[in-house]
Amino acid sequence: MPGLADPDILAVNDDLFYLTGTSDAMSLPIFQSTDLINFQLKITYNPSLSDSMYHYCYIWAPDLSKRGTGYDLYFSAQRVLKGTHCPANGQDVTTFFARASDDNLIFSVPVLVDFGNGAPKGRIAAGCNSDGCLKTVRIDSAVVGPENNRWFFYVWFSDGNNIASFPFATPSTLVANAGPASFSIPSSEEKINEAPEVFWREGQYYFFISTAFFDSQYAMSYVIAPTIADLTRKRAVRIHSIAQRNSAGKLVQSHGHNSIVVRRGQFFNVFHQGIFDSTGRLIERSTFKQRLAFRPDGTIYTLNTVNIRWTQLPLYQYSIDVVKKDGSAIGPCISVARIGATLRTTYVGICPDSGNQLVDKGDIAAFRLFYSRNNIWKDFVEVKYDGVSDQLAFYLPGGITKQIALRWNERITGTRYSLDVRRRDGTWIAPCVGDAIIGNNVEYVFDGNCQTAKIFIEPTDISYIRMCSAINDDWARAICGGVAYDGMMIYVFVNIP
Repeated sequence: MPGLADPDILAVNDDLFYLTGTSDAMSLPIFQSTDLINFQLKITYNPSLSDSMYHYCYIWAPDLSKRGTGYDLYFSAQRVLKGTHCPANGQDVTTFFARASDDNLIFSVPVLVDFGNGAPKGRIAAGCNSDGCLKTVRIDSAVVGPENNRWFFYVWFSDGNNIASFPFATPSTLVANAGPASFSIPSSEEKINEAPEVFWREGQYYFFISTAFFDSQYAMSYVIAPTIADLTRKRAVRIHSIAQRNSAGKLVQSHGHNSIVVRRGQFFNVFHQGIFDSTGRLIERSTFKQRLAFRPDGTIYTLNTVNIRWTQLPLYQYSIDVVKKDGSAIGPCISVARIGATLRTTYVGICPDSGNQLVDKGDIAAFRLFYSRNNIWKDFVEVKYDGVSDQLAFYLPGGITKQIALRWNERITGTRYSLDVRRRDGTWIAPCVGDAIIGNNVEYVFDGNCQTAKIFIEPTDISYIRMCSAINDDWARAICGGVAYDGMMIYVFVNIP
């Protein structure tokens, strides 16, 4: 959908969908579809026309939900008296609510959100309400959950953008979900956690957030938990996309502010993609759709990344080519100048060393790893690619595994993890890497360095890998899961029962 940003899509049923989003910042278009492919404009909601007293601008990031036989619309905006300049000095964006009684989607005059005494509410003026910034609803609202357990998510401002939520049944019961005011977050996120999106699948809730400034390295991450109340950064945060940069380090594409929709059992990610000019300046945002693919453990394959690892040939250097489904090859896609003698790289949908060509994962049939010790690039190994996976391993002839990329399933909030390994002679190193290092992460790249035990072991000397988990530092009651190891596998998943 060209020119549409911050999309929100609502499935009324498997054959009726409504799509809205940020457009001209003065009104909200609402499109209709029966197949998630073809969309027609159904209606445009202009709150300034509906409201005889106020004028609205900076109209952003709508959320459309169905309640009973009608529809609720939340959106971010500034509001001023008619005849007054908008945007206004001393104001900030906040959230408004409008209601439509039926499928005609004729929405009412908007009102500033106010969820009652002691609960969050909107604020026209800049700054925070008297009871704190956490209770000041600013932007990016989202209504989630089933009819009998509806929650309201929103963004509030303090040292950046933060996400909070509460159940409609008890709006004074607040959960701080994400953001720099409540959590330590990576600098790459630029103190921005926004655009909350929640969906349910097979007994788990998924909580998407968008990180960094919308005109910068905007990207998507997510959290998984068994309940809505558990959807916070206290759990593992998993990357879903990475903004693309060219060979000069300038931004090319970004992805974010997504909305998940289900049709006939298939999950689709609807998100906006930012396009940048040659100087790295954002010039366009448009909405795209991609089918979500899930691993057996319920985690989601990434939008645009492939983590590529390989075994080591001593004194060799490496280079990556891609082979497209049309049979053409692009090479070097990622050259030796970037990779050198390292044993990994990440493909993010762009070939920085072949004219910055953009190649979607879905258009790739294979990757080729070239290896050389004399700068003559004729030897390579080719691995077929399925267009979806975000991990790929090359096993070179005579190569030695030097790193093991470990993943394991996440247990309840607050769980910490530890790594044990068993040598081929049957002796254990336990813990090899303790919870002080791994913490609550659910991924770890083991390079042979047992940091806790202060012992080094070659991966080729390992016969068994065990991940243990404990809550409240109660390692006497640790729960562990393990897997036999052949000394070669690069990617290993461990299930903790």
